[in-house]
Order: sequence, then C-alpha cells, then structure tokens
Amino acid sequence: MAPPFIKQAVKVVQDNFLEMSSYWDKLGEDRILEFNHWMKRYFMDTVFITAVSKPARSLLCYYNEINPDNELNVPEFVLKEADTFLQSIDALVQSLIYFISIPRIIRNFPGIHKYTQYIKDKINWLKNDINDIIKSRREEIFKMPVNQKLIPDILVMFLTANTERDVTEQIVDDLHDKPMSDKDVESNLLAVLSGGISSSANTMCFIVYYLENYPEVKQKMMEEIEHVIGKDPDSSFTFESLSKLEYLEAIIKEESRLKASCPNIARVNSVPEYVGGYRWSKGTNFLINVDGIHYNASYWKNPHTFDPNRFLKDPENERNNYMFGGGMRKCPGRNLAMVELKVTLVMLYRKYDIELMSPLKEHIKTVRRCSELKIRLKRKVQN
Repeated sequence: MAPPFIKQAVKVVQDNFLEMSSYWDKLGEDRILEFNHWMKRYFMDTVFITAVSKPARSLLCYYNEINPDNELNVPEFVLKEADTFLQSIDALVQSLIYFISIPRIIRNFPGIHKYTQYIKDKINWLKNDINDIIKSRREEIFKMPVNQKLIPDILVMFLTANTERDVTEQIVDDLHDKPMSDKDVESNLLAVLSGGISSSANTMCFIVYYLENYPEVKQKMMEEIEHVIGKDPDSSFTFESLSKLEYLEAIIKEESRLKASCPNIARVNSVPEYVGGYRWSKGTNFLINVDGIHYNASYWKNPHTFDPNRFLKDPENERNNYMFGGGMRKCPGRNLAMVELKVTLVMLYRKYDIELMSPLKEHIKTVRRCSELKIRLKRKVQN
C-alpha cells in the first residue's frame, strides 16, 4: 500500500481508539469488559474508515446494547446493519474452508442444509452491500473534476489503479496493466474487510492474553514504548515513531506464530506438479498446516515458548512465519493490519492497566477465534 495511506491510517486508528476508550470511561473501572466483543467492533469501525471512508458506528451501537439505561443517540437501523455486517463477515470466513472440505451432497443433508443456506444468504447480503458501496464510489469519482484530489482510501486505490486518476504508485507490470473490474474490486475489498476485522480482533485478544501472562515481556514492551513515543497516554504519534517499535512488532509476530489466525491455508495448484514425492494433477486442493510449521522444532527453538526475542535475534525466522500467509497470495492488507495492531497496543498499554477476569477461550474452525476474554481496565496514574 502507498506510504501516504499508511501514514493517514495511524491517525485514523488513534482517533478510533480514543472513541472506544471514552465508552470504557463511561462504563467505569468496575465494569468487566468482554474484550473479544469490543475488539471485533473496534476493528470493524477502523477498517471501514480506512477502507471506504464510511463510518460503521459499530462501537457506539455496542455501547448502547450493553448499556441500555444510558444510551447515546444513534439511528436504530445502523445497529441492525452493523450486526448483520459482522455476522456476514463471520459467515464469509467460515465459508473459505467449508465449501472446499465438505462435499456438496453432505452440505445438502437435512439439518446441515439449513446451515449451508445461512452461510449463502449472509454472503449474498454482504456482497450486495459491498457492491452498493463500490457502485456509489465509482459514480462519485466519475462526477468529480479530474483535477480534484481524491481521498486515498483502500477502495479508491482499487478503483483508480492503472487509470488516469491513480492514487497509488503505479502498479503496472507484465500482469497488471489494466484497471480493476468491479469483480476484482469486490474480491479484494472483501479480503481486506474480512481479514482486517476478524483476524485483527482475534490477534489483539491473544496478544493481551500473552502479555498479561508474561509480565517480563510486557515490561520490556512498555520500556520501548516510553523511550520511543513517551509516557503521556493522550499524546499523538506518527508512523515514523511507530516504525521504530521493533520489540512490539516482534511480540505481534510471536503471538501470530503461536496462535495463527488461519491454522490451515487452502491452495489449488494451477499446473500438475510433484509434492512430497507424489505427482498431483492440476486443480488439486491442498491444505497447508500452518500450526505444524509454526510448532516444528526443526525451524524453531523451544517452539511452544512465547519468546518475541527470537524474531530480533534471527532474521531467518521471518521466512518460517506465516502470519499473513505466503507467496503471491499473501494478505493484501498486511501493512495496514500491522499498523493497526501496533497503534492499538501503544494506546491501550500507555493508558490502562489490565486485569484478566477469566481464562481465555478459543474456538478453531476456518480461523482461530477468541470466543471469550473478560478483562477489567484501570487507568494508569501518571507520575
């Protein structure tokens, strides 16, 4: 992604965190927070702004849902749309493996067919909603004067790529020399939204769990944050400062090694090839066991130990970490995701002390999901 866009995202994420923390302050320090639910709404709002410059208001709606006696003003239809969008994103993520691994005849069995139809209905709703956004933005761009500056969000980058209004650094090469079709834009935008919401929310929950169980790691992280950015929880910071937080980035990578968002990655070979000593015909479905790679003692020393330092001591470890997948199909939103996670961790740990109020619960299907993480927050006393 273009550097100006990433730099702009740093400010967007900080503003979104400040909104979320204002709701936490209203609820009070005695309130036990279901952190996994907050993170899903937080990253939905963040990704929506950075992707399509459209506010989702999911955090506000969630605050009203859990605090009905002191609701803040928000149109009712926004709550329904935000919840439906989250449900549809979850359905899309589940479908990635479901329709590959479950034969059609079984998917249509009584009982299972109902779930299959549920997934299809949610995905259709999601695609219709996304296509409405794409169509609306195309019309906006078409009507704007050529010399008028466009907002460089992800959708505009997709829509203007390889056109006279390209807001990216030109991506023309032997394979990419034409504008993206609406179908291409849809698939790429869905990838950004699904990964940016689901994967980032779960990753944040797992990171907080590890930090609260490894106080020496948390202390070292705080020392780096205070040295690079400062102690003031309300001060803003830049992309340049954020890029200097090497230990913080190592924490994110190590969490993603131990708790890979996608324990298995699906791939289909486009030509016949040999794998594992066997010849596989074109169109064979492969599942790459990411957990198997990440816990393999041949690649990692003490593979079950949470040790962020491994990514600072040996750069070769980067090659064996599939945090964002690998190859040409690597996550297109990886740079944005890393920025979002780093900003959120800085904002969260500069401002609050965290107390875990329940064991972490996870659920693994297509993705590894944090199904429960209850915490209590206390504002830090500044010296």
